[in-house]
Amino acid sequence: MITTHTRKRIDILVDAPLCEWLIEQAAAVDILHHSILPVESGLGRTGPWRDDGFGTVAKRMFLALSNEAKVQALLERLAPDIERYGLVIAVYDVEVVRGERF
Repeated sequence: MITTHTRKRIDILVDAPLCEWLIEQAAAVDILHHSILPVESGLGRTGPWRDDGFGTVAKRMFLALSNEAKVQALLERLAPDIERYGLVIAVYDVEVVRGERF
């Protein structure tokens, strides 16, 4: 049987122009590995949106796996900017193989 380890996954919906800033914030708390995924459309508080290049800001999903301390440090670092940048953040437990990597 393969052994798994509990880690945290953090997903952050962010405007595309803020991706580099977000990557820098994550690196500052030693979350160095991540993925940035395109987000095509959605429905938020202000209504539906679509990444169609006609007056809307493209969105991306930042996804990272790490330990609880690093994810908590990232949340604290982002706290002053969550409302200003309209970040949507989800954190949850996941089981990973090769837990030493995260």
